[in-house]
Amino acid sequence: MRLSASQLTLPGALPGPQDPQPFFRAPVQDLDLPHNGTFRPEDLEGYGVGCGARTLPYRMQDRYARSDKPVSLPALVLENEHLKATVLPTLGGRMWSLFDKDEGRELLFRNPVLRIANLGIRNAWFSGGVEWNLGHTGHHVFTCSPLYCCKVKEPDGEEFLRMYQYEAIQRQVYQLDFHLADGAKQLAVHVRIENTLDAAFPLYWWTNTAVPLTGHTRVFSASGQVLHQLQMTEYGKNPGFGRCEMPCPPTMHGADASYPWRIPFSTEYFFQNGRTEPAPWEVAAEADGRGFFERSTQPLYARKMFCWGNLQGGRHWCDYLSRPGQGDYIEVQAGLAPTQLHTASIGPKAVVSFTQVFGAFAAPAAEVAGEWHEARDRAALRVEELLPEAQVAAIDADCAAAATLPGGPLLFAGDERGGLERMRRAAAGEGDFAPHLAFPAPGPESALWPWAEVLGGGMLPDTALPAAYITAPEWLGILERTAARPDATAEARFQWAVALAENGREAEAVPVLESLAEGGSAFAAAALGKLAARREDWAAAADWFTAAHRLEGDKLDESFAELALEGLVRAGRFAEGWALWQALPACRQTQSARLLAAEAAVKLGKLGFVDECFKVDYAMIREGALGLANVWFEAEARKKAAAENRPFTEADIDRTLPLPRELDYRMF
Repeated sequence: MRLSASQLTLPGALPGPQDPQPFFRAPVQDLDLPHNGTFRPEDLEGYGVGCGARTLPYRMQDRYARSDKPVSLPALVLENEHLKATVLPTLGGRMWSLFDKDEGRELLFRNPVLRIANLGIRNAWFSGGVEWNLGHTGHHVFTCSPLYCCKVKEPDGEEFLRMYQYEAIQRQVYQLDFHLADGAKQLAVHVRIENTLDAAFPLYWWTNTAVPLTGHTRVFSASGQVLHQLQMTEYGKNPGFGRCEMPCPPTMHGADASYPWRIPFSTEYFFQNGRTEPAPWEVAAEADGRGFFERSTQPLYARKMFCWGNLQGGRHWCDYLSRPGQGDYIEVQAGLAPTQLHTASIGPKAVVSFTQVFGAFAAPAAEVAGEWHEARDRAALRVEELLPEAQVAAIDADCAAAATLPGGPLLFAGDERGGLERMRRAAAGEGDFAPHLAFPAPGPESALWPWAEVLGGGMLPDTALPAAYITAPEWLGILERTAARPDATAEARFQWAVALAENGREAEAVPVLESLAEGGSAFAAAALGKLAARREDWAAAADWFTAAHRLEGDKLDESFAELALEGLVRAGRFAEGWALWQALPACRQTQSARLLAAEAAVKLGKLGFVDECFKVDYAMIREGALGLANVWFEAEARKKAAAENRPFTEADIDRTLPLPRELDYRMF
């Protein structure tokens, strides 16, 4: 294997500064999810467990633009005589390209642009390539953040690329070892996940591979049994799953779902491959029999197909995430649990590992046509010819033997939370984790340096913006002692209160935050608003958010105006929200604020402003969000009522009207 450093330049934009506000976890972490009665007993294991939204201690990456200016990204290229793989170490280790030299074709969906959008756990996400998702439901917290990277040399002199990171929500270490031996026609990635805790914990892993979509793309995996997403009846409420046999889930109304282009709405289904099957696999093939396949060892048994659907909203999403007409893709995914609303489990101080192998699929066209089960059986034979299960086991054994070799000097660095956690453990006399991985301690230039000083007896300084958040339960004692010191700063007490609230101790956090807010802390007032919003008490949230905005006076951060607008609109205080928007300085009239102002304006009949809002090319439309569409439907109803010289009523809103394509982000 040849490993070289390179640069990838393409049109687009990177995420900007992170949002300084804390985003608290959902109050319920184990979700009570529906199903349609077709589940088997094993389908209920881990269903909804540990699936509630959570972000802290990480901050939201919600500041970015839609741009076509050139962006230059560091890239690492792995290459042999058959394959060339390009990975992006500063963007979650995304494998951006896997090019088959023998056939002269790209195996992945390689997006022609870097188009950041609001689909990730921390907001920012982009489509294309292969992403590696650890933690909990959704795209990983490092999707748009750097990983540690190094080259590792084996005893025989062979080299491979390693990427890794400490994930501070689950306190798990994950490691990706990329192997491309001379002569290999497939790329092997060995994944090692280590639980650093003394207790068992939910485990979530999905490898998401984007491949090009045409009208003939067809998907296969070993099992004909799938858990399919039930039909969505209300946005914001998960419909759950049902079990059925491929290729025609009941929600497809007779359509062959193995051809994603035939599916009208955005959906997903999960192949329930055997948990003892030696080498699970998935194929995406075109009509000519060529395509992509991947195969793995256990316990990576489940496979998934995700598509945006062929309706206007789904096709618009593909254009929105790329360039018009160039963004058609599906995702074929591999995971450790039946669906992405299930979790597996990892034992105390345990390690879970597997190897996944990616390469080109090729078969005679007739073999991927015809009845799905028969075509699946032919595809299975072809996969076995391309990469026998015995070879998968041998590759895994070689990768596993090298998985704890020490790496060479760092090529790229991630954040220092792993190093900080090592410092905390050393101070507490606790054991180490992943000793073969280098996690440098925070230095004076690091955002985590103030916490390193706290471990040494220092005090958090008061600064305009909060320090990096620390919310792990293991830190609560340190935070409490620091906040109780006679020389405790407001920042020390604020960080303690945030950690209390994040760990289910809101009743203890609120008095601390109220005291800080009374003392003039805008961030404490905003945090109280966020806690009220989490309880869906929008009346209280609006009061706290507007108080926070008054306290900061449009000086500290744009998030305060956005929160105040959101609180007022959700509380139904539209006139106040509109007045706030009008009073904002231009630098605070962000796209997010404008979307909220449009919701207030349409309620007040200010349709000229609303029409102007429809002309903006928004960067941060949330997956599944209907706010812009709802504003358009109401604006049209108000215009019709005015033309007919009669009062508008809510009953006038007709959501069956054809929505303009540029406003259509509907998935169902």
